[in-house]
This record gives sequence, C-alpha cells and structure tokens, in this order.
Amino acid sequence: MQNYSGTTVFLLFILLGIAGFSTAILSGCSSGRESIVDRGTSHAFQTGHPEVLARVTSFFDDEGQPVAELHMELPHQNLVFRTVENHRFARVEITGQFRPDDGSLDVKGRFRHEMEIDGSRDRTSFTAYYNRTTPLPPGSYRLELSVRDISSNNRTNVVLEVDIPDPEAPTASVSDIKVIKRGEGETQTTSSFLVPARRDSLTFEFFVTRSAEEVPAEVQMRLIRFRSDTQPARPMGHLPISSGNIAYRGIDFNDREEISTQTRTLDTETGPILIDYSVPRPESGNYRFEIELISKDTDGEETRSTRFRDFAIVSPNFPRIQSTREMAEPLVYLMREREFRNMMQIEDTDSLRLEVERFWLRDMSPSAARDQIQRYYSRVEDANRLFSNFKEGWKTDMGMVYILLGPPLYVESNIDHIVWHYSYNRMDPRTVIVFERARIRSAAWPFTHYILARNRFYQSIELERIGDWTSGRTPRVN
Repeated sequence: MQNYSGTTVFLLFILLGIAGFSTAILSGCSSGRESIVDRGTSHAFQTGHPEVLARVTSFFDDEGQPVAELHMELPHQNLVFRTVENHRFARVEITGQFRPDDGSLDVKGRFRHEMEIDGSRDRTSFTAYYNRTTPLPPGSYRLELSVRDISSNNRTNVVLEVDIPDPEAPTASVSDIKVIKRGEGETQTTSSFLVPARRDSLTFEFFVTRSAEEVPAEVQMRLIRFRSDTQPARPMGHLPISSGNIAYRGIDFNDREEISTQTRTLDTETGPILIDYSVPRPESGNYRFEIELISKDTDGEETRSTRFRDFAIVSPNFPRIQSTREMAEPLVYLMREREFRNMMQIEDTDSLRLEVERFWLRDMSPSAARDQIQRYYSRVEDANRLFSNFKEGWKTDMGMVYILLGPPLYVESNIDHIVWHYSYNRMDPRTVIVFERARIRSAAWPFTHYILARNRFYQSIELERIGDWTSGRTPRVN
C-alpha cells in the first residue's frame, strides 16, 4: 500500500489510468467487435502544468510520401499569462522526437518550436492549437512529446505511438483515420476521443494505398452507434450496480446500430488514394467509424482488413461548463429526483436559467451563492479533465464523489480497486470510499472503468455534503 498526500500528487496518480484511445486495425477475417487502446492519442492534465490533448496520425503528403501528422490542443486556463505593455500572452516550448520501435538508438524528426499564445480574450474559454507534419520512412515509432510553459517552467510529457505505412507494399492497406469537425465556416481536426457537439458535421479522412492496378479493391465504410451509458452517476447510498447493467459495462460493443454506410470500388486508382466520408454530427453517445478493405494479394487470395476510429459526442463546451443547460445538468447530485426531473423538462433557456438561479439562492445570500457556484462548477470541470472515459468525467462515479467530497487526503491503489481516504481514521467506513474496477471479459478493453462500491452507510455523508453545498458552507468530510 502506498500513501499519497496532497491534491497535486493525487491528480498525478489518477492520470495513470486516463490514456486516450480510439483507433485500431485488425487484419485478416477478424470482425473487430471491440476497441483496443489507441496509443496515438493522449490527454494529460495535472494542476499547475500545461494541459495537453494530442494525437499523432499516419498520413500522406501532397506528393504521396508517408508522414506523421501531430495535432495538439492547449487549453488557455492551464497556462501562465503575462502582460507587457498592455499585451497579454503566454509562451510555450514544444519539443519532440520520433524514436523507432525496433530498439535502435536512431532518432528521427526531432523538432523544437516556441509558441506565443495571445491572451487578449478570456483565457478560460479558448484553446491554442498546434499542428505539425513530419516525413518519416515506413515503420513503427514512439513520439516523445514535451510541452513546457516558459513562464512557470512546468512541463508536461506524453508518449504517442504511430505506424507509418509503406506506399510500395504489394498489398493494399489503410492509413490512420483523421476526424475533422466542420461548421460555422471553420474546420478543425480533433485530438481526442471525446468530441464536443460544437460543429454541424464530421468528416472522416483516410488513405488507401494500392500498387496493383489490375486488381480492384472495395472499401466499405460505416458509422456505428453502440449502446452505452450516458447517464450521471447514481447516488452513493443506492444498491450496487450489477455486472449486467450498462452502467457497469460502459459500452456494449455487441449492441451496435449502423447509422450510415457507403461502398467505394477502387479500379484504376493506384498509390495513396485520399478518401473522405462526411456525416451530420450525431447526437450524444459512443460511435465507431469503421473501414473494411477487401482486396486480393499477389496469389489472388482475397484479404480483408478492418480499421476503425472510436469516438464519443459530448456536451458542446466540454470540458468547460458554459451554457445554461450544462450548468443545470450537474445539479442532479444536489437536487431531489422529482425536482431535478421537472427542471430538466424546461425547454426555454431563460426559464431554465431562472430555475437554476432560484436553486442556488434558495438558502443562501447572493454573495455566498456566487462563491458556491464557482466552487461547484470548478469541481465539475476538473472532474471532466480527470475522469472522462466513455462519457463526461462529471457523470462517472469518481467524478460524482470528487464533486461532492473533493480530492481525498490520500489514495490506496490495488490491482482490482482504488480506495480514496477522506480521513486518517481508517475505521470510519463513511470516509473510506472504495472504487472497484469493472471486470469485463476482454483482453483488449479500451479504458479503465471504476465503479463505486455503493453502500448504505455512504448515504449519511452524501446527505451532509449536499446540505453543505445548498446552504453555503464549504463541504468538508474529515
């Protein structure tokens, strides 16, 4: 058992289980009914350090040469801004290098870039973007990426993996899949599994490489929706969740619905062939864009390979809480069930805003309500950054406990469970919060999913904390 004291160390510990995921490739006749970890995507968040959302994708440039495309997002609120002669800005240093996975010491594509980020707009509402294309010979690589805030000298390091395809290979192949959000006259490549519902449509771009002109190939594309848990966490004092419940599984990859399909035959095209597929933005939920490439090898034998990109559509301003409805939804942890249900049936934005304000002002002064609102939604946003997996972090069991109780004093980690301690008294079951890892029968589960070991003795501490939040007191556990 290890003890971790202090919020910062706690945040570091939690990040060990929050790797990004969403792309896989399966060769042969496998059906690919499950996702696997995508090591080409990462989200790193630690208090006081740059927040980094990054994705590296194998692609081809305008001359048909293989490249690695890096797309990165740097949220403003986690950077240190300075003001010099009325100019507000932050400066970051981005460095990286590609290291072959064959064990050699050869390093390719080393780069360093210093970036100044304009801070004239509200830093809590904007994100800086950095894109880079690096030519690489075919092979497997690890991208060692580092982002340093020059003002604070704090650094965030991530490691991403990418496979660069060979355009001269005798059999047809498929590149990585790039997801592009389009709308309001803008296009933006997404760097994460979670896609905020801010754009009108999504475009999936990928390359198919063919060297045999006389052998046609068929590309089957489909957008699939999975049944998944998108609901907020249930109260701490409720009965435990059974293993057959969708809240336990998170995503049921066997319960799939094809939203749209398209087939394209490649007859005379050779070399790297760019293909794009656009769809209206789906509603909230978990999805897969799947490609099945059907071709023939040099012996005339049919080969099939499947590549897919998993993603989830979440609230428009994720991870931030900005709209009235986004502010109303997390109140599910503080309101009575019927009261919350009636509030969420309000469609008019102004009426919903008045109902939210009425809730916060019911038992406290305007100044106390203002402080409590800031405190509550800061925790909601932190939960989004810390605990998101197949849904927004504030909806997870860990997110709910973090919002209501705050960060624990220390954390105990085991193979099958994590324990949050809110008191140094280990004998008080109310302050020992246990999360059990969902045991899904799969060797290739795409995320670590922890479920609160619910018990009735949690109910009293939960009600006390709700009383603190709704009366203006600072919620404390120990």
